[in-house]
Amino acid sequence: MPHAAAARTPWAVLPWLLAALGFAIDWALYWPGQMSFDSAYAWWQARGETVTDVASPTLIALWRITDRLYAGPGPVFALHLAMFWSGLALLAGGLRIGTAWRIALIACGALPIVLVLRGHVWTDVGMFGALLLACGLLAQAQAGRRAALWAVPPVLLYALGMRHNAVLAVAPVVAVWAWLAWPRGGVGRRVGTGLLTLAALLAAVNAINRQARSHVPLWPILAQGDLAALSIASGRVLLPAFSVGPTLDVAELAEVSRPWSVTAMLQNNRSGIRDPLGEWPAEDLRVLRETWFAAILADPAAYLAHRWRVTRALFGTQPREWPATLLYVDAQIGYRDNPPVAPNDGAAHRALMRWVEAWRPTAVFAVWPYLLIGLAAAPLAWRRRARRPATAALWLLASAWLYALPYPLLAPSAELRYLGWSCLASVLAAILALAARPAQDAAPRPPGAYFVDARPGRPGASGA
Repeated sequence: MPHAAAARTPWAVLPWLLAALGFAIDWALYWPGQMSFDSAYAWWQARGETVTDVASPTLIALWRITDRLYAGPGPVFALHLAMFWSGLALLAGGLRIGTAWRIALIACGALPIVLVLRGHVWTDVGMFGALLLACGLLAQAQAGRRAALWAVPPVLLYALGMRHNAVLAVAPVVAVWAWLAWPRGGVGRRVGTGLLTLAALLAAVNAINRQARSHVPLWPILAQGDLAALSIASGRVLLPAFSVGPTLDVAELAEVSRPWSVTAMLQNNRSGIRDPLGEWPAEDLRVLRETWFAAILADPAAYLAHRWRVTRALFGTQPREWPATLLYVDAQIGYRDNPPVAPNDGAAHRALMRWVEAWRPTAVFAVWPYLLIGLAAAPLAWRRRARRPATAALWLLASAWLYALPYPLLAPSAELRYLGWSCLASVLAAILALAARPAQDAAPRPPGAYFVDARPGRPGASGA
């Protein structure tokens, strides 16, 4: 046995070696991290005070700490990379799968859409890095390293703090954590633990968010986009008079509206449209909300047609004439008195950006192929659910699809960063479903034992 353990040791460190290589490549390609306007605005607040919660107050709080050590986006960018690659290494090393499958999991870091998104200091990247790290820790807990369970809640707290809708992606991961925390507990205890934990994490995020001076609702940008589309369909301006300039007409709305983003309408109109993320009196918000819902009820067919156009733009292959910023921002955008940040101008970075731009209007950078891979693997994962890699595939798919499903109704634009986690989790799930041994090839587990920790010599160890 000592000889067998020694023989396995090099393979045990292989995921970490590959992850370290991936981290180094990302560093060379992107350091100090690309900043869009959203990133620059968050940094500006971190350098001063948290003014609004349009940018994530959790990210702002972290940036405020790191800025004392090294000013700029670099430390946050490095932390997100560390979470991402550590999560992949923990996931690959925590499940009993072949070496080739472990390598395939680590290679998911090279998925084109994920590779390009990962170069940015975005909350979306922080969220999927934290979710991946949490999933890797759960895989380690399944392998018998129960101490890993303690690290999962703070990691999920960070994921929840990144985006307002992150709870949909986090909820399945919390459920698995609760199942592992009570391996011999009843269903009621596990469900209760999961619900209480999720509620506690949301309360903590809410406490952080209250550090902002003002809360800015995000739904007005969606309402204005929907009302503009319904105005074009109906032939009359449905936007409230207090939210548009007096000369705005349907012809102008049709001229400046685009299916890929509300921003095009807001930036290119001549008559003026109220900033949806500005300060709105409560009465104006009430009228806007009622007008929005009334317009949808008056013409649901036109509304669904509009949302279908947005959905196709978000999930489908994007034409070259659409802005590249829907996928990436190869710049260091400045904001107010933020110090200038030198962009990555290395040869490797320039070569990558040329390749991305050449392939941007193809399925390589569309969401649908990645989600389709996960969807195709779901039946196989279900059939093999008695094996731990397949159960991991199922919770990854649950997280990916719960997060993606509301976007057809809630997406204000077709920015691909919204679905980075869903793309990554879908491909990881497909690999794990294929890597899981068929259930008939191994001794069956007792009912309800799919998430039970098992170490050599303990009940259920044969199903690892």
